Amino acid sequence: MSHVAGQIIECDAESFQRDLNLLPYEIGHNLASHPLFQLPALVELAQRVAARRNPHMSGGDAYFNEGAIEAGAKPNYDRPEEQRAAVVDLVRKIEQAEAWIILKHIEREDGYREVMEAAVCDALKIAGDAGKELFKKIKWFEAIVFITSPHRVTEYHIDRECSWIFQIRGNKAIHLFDRADKEIVPEDELERFYTVDNRASTYKPQFEDRAIVFEMTPGTGVHIPVNTPHWLKNGDDVSITLNVNFQFHDSEISNLYKANYYLRRAGMTPSIPGQHKLADRAKALAFTGALALKRTLKPGDGVVPPEAKAQKRRIAELVGAR
Repeated sequence: MSHVAGQIIECDAESFQRDLNLLPYEIGHNLASHPLFQLPALVELAQRVAARRNPHMSGGDAYFNEGAIEAGAKPNYDRPEEQRAAVVDLVRKIEQAEAWIILKHIEREDGYREVMEAAVCDALKIAGDAGKELFKKIKWFEAIVFITSPHRVTEYHIDRECSWIFQIRGNKAIHLFDRADKEIVPEDELERFYTVDNRASTYKPQFEDRAIVFEMTPGTGVHIPVNTPHWLKNGDDVSITLNVNFQFHDSEISNLYKANYYLRRAGMTPSIPGQHKLADRAKALAFTGALALKRTLKPGDGVVPPEAKAQKRRIAELVGAR
């Protein structure tokens, strides 16, 4: 049973449309008491996610890390296959574990899929005409749940995805930085992130006073645009947070940074994505074409999974029916 009733996202439509994928903003939601996001249900979810025989991610869809860390840390979340089931016990003892747990692609599970679809439909509806244009650029949608111990820090990082996070249990402070501030987010850092190093983003404590801090409580949340640096710290309770996100087609963002990475390595100074649309389009087309040739030679590499395409069609139908 999905337990989805009414509109999930509550937000001022003008702010939502004006700042969508540009600036962070606060939202409200009605998921704080949702039965699928209480710890007993999440133990069962962790069991199913950890046991997947065909996970979306090559390293599995359940990641975790134990022990206190600081904002500038770069912990290793990868686990060999034989250790992944340990995530279930960590969820059970999360109050004392000093742990950070992420369960990815929970939309593959009944009930959670309906929650994600309802939230996505809300976002696209509130976005209005901008949402229709945005939808064309989206590669796939995803739902993630974070389960973290009291006072646990989530390290500074950036994401490829455009996200809405929904605080369900506990208080959590999120520190967000301006992605346009090149002292905080240098272009070569973004280029390495998209091309060779998922952990290329580096926390710069001297700029902490530039952060916007949102104090999230159950029933509140935040929109996080693509490439917006952030780190988080829990309050005194266990934190449960849902992340509903989408990723753009590679030709929209990813391939621009990859092209710039190789241009910079060749001694050139490439233009920043967004500065010159014609140059962006030329670089994206060239790099996308090169990758298409590579996929012809190596089928399956970088191809959008059929289930992701089917889900996007289903969301289009749901939006159209509203």
